[in-house]
Amino acid sequence: MSSGPTAKLIDELVLAVVGTARDARARHVLAQALHGLVRLARSEQLLDMQRDAARAMGAGSRRETRALMRRLGARSQGQLPLALQDSEADRA
Repeated sequence: MSSGPTAKLIDELVLAVVGTARDARARHVLAQALHGLVRLARSEQLLDMQRDAARAMGAGSRRETRALMRRLGARSQGQLPLALQDSEADRA
């Protein structure tokens, strides 16, 4: 696992809930469950951000929204262009 602040917080939470009296297996299961919840929350946050970006770009129908979401997913590594930059380039 990573050694970032989330992992440290999860370790502290596991020690506070389970303590050192229980076996290592119980601590490990709880820690993995908490890591799974963090991953799920991050993926839900990413989906919400993509949905909001699709709405902001003006996707009207469900078909347009799905196509836009696919395009956003395909270029998720790059930076998304701002609508203001595009409209300013059209005026010039």
